[in-house]
Amino acid sequence: MAEKAEMPTDKMIQLVNFRLREEEFGVDINSVSEITKVGDISYIPEAPSFIQGVTNLRGQVIAVVDLARQFGLNVQENLPESARIVVSKINGQIVGMLVDEVQEILKIPEENIEPAPELIQTEVSKDYIKGVGKLDGRLIVLLDLEKVLAPHEKEDLAKVGNMETKE
Repeated sequence: MAEKAEMPTDKMIQLVNFRLREEEFGVDINSVSEITKVGDISYIPEAPSFIQGVTNLRGQVIAVVDLARQFGLNVQENLPESARIVVSKINGQIVGMLVDEVQEILKIPEENIEPAPELIQTEVSKDYIKGVGKLDGRLIVLLDLEKVLAPHEKEDLAKVGNMETKE
């Protein structure tokens, strides 16, 4: 019995690793349907501040959420060349998350993931931060994309997502 307790679980978590400004984040690969280059993003008047606009993804208009703005990070004048849209389904709706760069697909041993320290969590963030992954001296904040937006923000997103675009 003692041998069993000493053996690591060896369970690996696969993440899409991306950067927002100088911070590293990761999301479960199963919550991402695709990663695409940033194309034209159309501004939507009176849209909530966290929504960058809408874009056409193979004939489907999707809302694009600026994750850096949502997290209160500094605003950039121009998107970096490395910027990407991470496409996911939130609240049953396909949504694009604007990030500065998708760095890689990572595998982190489950035992290297710890809960986020209570001191750094705000009322908003503690729901969407799953934990902090440690890998090769790096700390990666793990997000739950389903919880990145507050309930009222999901309603706002649904309104933008249901808008018809005029060609």
